[in-house]
Amino acid sequence: MSVGGTVPWPCAPHTVVKHDIYQRYLERWFPILLQGPRRYSSVTYAEGFSGPGIYSGGEDGSPVIAIRALVTKVPPATGVVRFAFLDNDERCVNMLWDSLRSAFPERPRTETAMPVVVREGTCANDLERVLDEMKAWGKPIFANLDSWGNAPVPFRLLQRLAANVSSEVMVTLSPQHFVRFVSKKGAAADDVFGGDPRWRTVTNLAPEAKSRHILACYRQGLRTAGFPYLLDFELVPKHGQPLYLIFGTGHPFGVEKMKESLWEVDRTQGVGFRDPRDEQAETLFVVDEPQLTPLTRQLHQKLRDGGPARVEELRQFTLLETVYRPQHVLRALKPLVDQGAIEVEGGGALRIASVVSSPPPSSR
Repeated sequence: MSVGGTVPWPCAPHTVVKHDIYQRYLERWFPILLQGPRRYSSVTYAEGFSGPGIYSGGEDGSPVIAIRALVTKVPPATGVVRFAFLDNDERCVNMLWDSLRSAFPERPRTETAMPVVVREGTCANDLERVLDEMKAWGKPIFANLDSWGNAPVPFRLLQRLAANVSSEVMVTLSPQHFVRFVSKKGAAADDVFGGDPRWRTVTNLAPEAKSRHILACYRQGLRTAGFPYLLDFELVPKHGQPLYLIFGTGHPFGVEKMKESLWEVDRTQGVGFRDPRDEQAETLFVVDEPQLTPLTRQLHQKLRDGGPARVEELRQFTLLETVYRPQHVLRALKPLVDQGAIEVEGGGALRIASVVSSPPPSSR
């Protein structure tokens, strides 16, 4: 989506990381839905803010990355895959066609097997109608809604996507945008949060709490829309403002596959990521080894609040409520066991089948 400046524009480091995540996830998503045990006859990938398909340094944009993920992982004769790309800047629309022709000089699939719509319009006013025209509903849709929060994603669209079979969304959210313009937007932006006005209380919060409040309100809006499983994480560039990516899906398997994609990203871009729920705001990785201390803190708190739990339960909690993966849990618990902060019931080694608990302070 153009912001009124030069088209194309430079590719920021956090955009490179986002695109890495998109590519890795779509390379899983297309084969699972088109070739898996519960395969569908067709799927749709849609963008409400597509941009020109290329950056000023020659890097591919997300539309090119999405189509390439399909053609490199799924045979041409497998299913029908629709692509819908919208942008509100005519320059982006025209350049996107050129970018697609340049990236794919020979059409990788027939028009029937891979219809592509590139259109000038807005996500708020036009994306749902384009999906209607393409007869996308009733089959899985992956909607990439990368507006940074600068343009509204209509709640009605999120509701319809959540109710659609095996459909998912990835929303890019810049909390600073809402913090900065809350006095101007006011009630007009409530629909972005599912009609809930509580996001506007951000003006009463301390600076360090504002971004997390905006994220919490948006997460609740996605849940209200009908996405039961969410994964959100914060991209942390060396320079510039952090950015949230929020993934909504109807199945925990989608969360698992998105986390696989997240933890495989190229770590040389100067961008880390962190769990927004970690009040100490510790970056999860900027080096080769993941930083597990935020997960250790979260698991310790859960045991203090909820009492004894099986490690397998903590693995499920980690999958659905943190940015970490279940296989990180044993490593994150070990320092707590070594320090005596938690106990393995019955003694013995810490295993997935173990029950662990946090003893009262007086018993330590």
